[in-house]
Amino acid sequence: MKVLRRFFIITFCLLFSSALYADEHTLSNVPKDFLGTYMPVQMEMLVKEYMSYEKALNTIAESHYDILSLEDNICYSQVRFSDGYAVLAKDFEKWSFVKRGDERYILDENGLSYHRISTKKADWDAYAEKVLNIIFADAIHNKNILVEGGNVTIYGKQYHFDLWPSYVDDYGALVLSRCVLKIEGVSANIYKTERVGHWESKRTDEIIQTIPLFYWNDEDYAHLRVYKYHDSKESLRLLRNLVYAKHGYKFQSDDLKKIFSDFDWYKPSDTFSESSFTNLEKSVISDIQRYEAN
Repeated sequence: MKVLRRFFIITFCLLFSSALYADEHTLSNVPKDFLGTYMPVQMEMLVKEYMSYEKALNTIAESHYDILSLEDNICYSQVRFSDGYAVLAKDFEKWSFVKRGDERYILDENGLSYHRISTKKADWDAYAEKVLNIIFADAIHNKNILVEGGNVTIYGKQYHFDLWPSYVDDYGALVLSRCVLKIEGVSANIYKTERVGHWESKRTDEIIQTIPLFYWNDEDYAHLRVYKYHDSKESLRLLRNLVYAKHGYKFQSDDLKKIFSDFDWYKPSDTFSESSFTNLEKSVISDIQRYEAN
């Protein structure tokens, strides 16, 4: 009898807690036209600013929901889309929903904005691809770099982007298939990692691949803050020759020829002339040469 009574008590408690949870997180009047997966607008901006997913995610976590998966009666709010992280119904009542053409935006209870990146719920691939496309925005002009869903192929080797790594590091740009991609100067290095605990890993000093000229805005490349690279002779050399490559200079050096030939915008020209450089480009080259001479 005691066993039976205990069973009923436990069952009642479980049902009550489930009902309570459902009441707290079950949403009503969800706009059907807004279902899907959302990323914080600020997250998109921070990923591009930091060129580091981990640093952006840790920064955004202080103020925003990591991500939103808005479904018929619940909205998951953490990058793992776990039901332990769902928006409270009382907060959801304060949300606003904004249409801009085909785009959909959500303003949360604190007025913070989220942009829909997929009409599917908990769309990991869309989220991963969005992050990868931000970080590799200009590198994908390299014919040897391809982003597909949550994967990026770099010079024939495919890496998977880990959205929630158990990882210890100084904010590597990305954790890729038990490796870490870290931007250093005007290149990016892919480092091996090693275990330091049951779940955690750290970056080693062993470099698997180096990607030259990793991040460039093709339209605004000349707006360079050259001082950022003042302590790297190799970065300064690549920067200086980037200006020449943009105007079709035919390189004699094998390494420069190989680096720039991999980019779809590089068009060698028999009519190359430094007279085609803009004043801004001339200023950039002057700054670079000044740092190279030190």
